[in-house]
Amino acid sequence: GVKYCFLVIGFSALIAVIFVRFCPEGDPLMGRGFKGAVALDEQGHLEKVSSYDEQHGGDDTSPEGGLSTSVAGALDESNEELILQKESSAMPEAASYWSVFMDPKTCVLCLTGFFFHFANANVLLVLGELMGGDNDDGSPKRSAIPLIAGAIILAQGTMSAATIAGGRLTDKGVGRKPLFLAGLLTLPIRCALVILWRNKSEGYLLSTQILDGLGGGFFGLLHPYLVADLTFGTGRFNVVMGLTASCFGLGGTMSNFLGQLAVQYFGHVISLLCSLTLSFIPIILFALFMPETYGQRGNLEELNIKASRSQSPRAKFTPAESENRYVQMT
Repeated sequence: GVKYCFLVIGFSALIAVIFVRFCPEGDPLMGRGFKGAVALDEQGHLEKVSSYDEQHGGDDTSPEGGLSTSVAGALDESNEELILQKESSAMPEAASYWSVFMDPKTCVLCLTGFFFHFANANVLLVLGELMGGDNDDGSPKRSAIPLIAGAIILAQGTMSAATIAGGRLTDKGVGRKPLFLAGLLTLPIRCALVILWRNKSEGYLLSTQILDGLGGGFFGLLHPYLVADLTFGTGRFNVVMGLTASCFGLGGTMSNFLGQLAVQYFGHVISLLCSLTLSFIPIILFALFMPETYGQRGNLEELNIKASRSQSPRAKFTPAESENRYVQMT
């Protein structure tokens, strides 16, 4: 029965709750976009920095310890301020919610994700209905459940491979924008193939889930990267992650509801054509209005802009002060 499916889900959640406490705890300040145990070099790559306590103890800022000379020098110059900050237990000042929400790049990311999921979520439902079909007496075919399960497993497997490939490409210097656009472009291709192959065998329809895995893998991988780039130095990483995820979920919910209404009144092809049309909106939005964010963390100009948004007394910085602040944030 269906109830046993929910028991499996509940048992899986219980196992996660039990074992999550064994996961290593990260740096909460770094998780918000402030200073942490790592810094970024000029190309946006991570380089090792001593822990907060070690920064005030042993000599861990030498080039042999993994830091570049410029970053190590800036860290030495800011040690006194960092010590005072630590002794006073003062938390770094975060930017205002309004300034983060009104950032044009944040708005573009929210709208891009909303329309992507608005177009995407309904496709799997329509695909399952096309593959499953009905018997001559109107009852659903017993092959529907394994076919839908196979579609999900194929997409998840491809998603895992796409995430690994995307991570390696990112490590090699490939920007966020081309990878994210590659994920967005899989959706209209997938919709078109499902429409063209709707009367062919289940194998053809099932193979379109490879594109779903590629799109989901790149999208899922680049989403936190993009949010981290956009919110670096604001202290609002988790807030924007929640905001964007809410927009994505709203788009998926509306897609399932309105997409199935279209199936009920107009048929599968019209529903898929609507998804195909909508799938071009996030591509256009992201291509035209989202700049490349790779390597922009710690950019002196960006730091000045974000500092002015926080309405801090130190709203503007000289280049030397900006670099010191960059070291403190990272």
